[in-house]
Amino acid sequence: MKRRLVSFAVISCFAGLLVAAAAPAGAGDARLVAYMLGANERPGPGDPDGVGRAYITINDAANQLCMTIQFTDITLPATGLHIHFAPTTAPGPIVVPFANPTTNQAYQCVTVENEALLDNIAANPGQYYINIHTQPLYAAGALRGQLQPA
Repeated sequence: MKRRLVSFAVISCFAGLLVAAAAPAGAGDARLVAYMLGANERPGPGDPDGVGRAYITINDAANQLCMTIQFTDITLPATGLHIHFAPTTAPGPIVVPFANPTTNQAYQCVTVENEALLDNIAANPGQYYINIHTQPLYAAGALRGQLQPA
């Protein structure tokens, strides 16, 4: 268990450095983080021992949202990875889809044509969450974390 926590801490530090260097900060840019747990899934249940962290960088000038994610103790393959719009107490609609990760860490960038959506995520991150789905046990969501400023 201790070795897994140390590994996760090292991955987390590396991912944080990647995100910090990903894009220059501008007026509409944002750097966000989400701490993901199965207990956060709504309506649940999520994976009880899974844990993860996602870093989000918004580059407003390029209409680009980049995500670095790492997680542990969930069974792959992942069948969904998305940002949703909803408060902590409810599920919500998908607003930014990502490709399904094939390993327990991934880096992806997507272009979001809806600039108002990117601006709202940057200005109101707590209204959004990221989650990952797995089959067959956690089709509704294995891990979830509300976005917050990094």
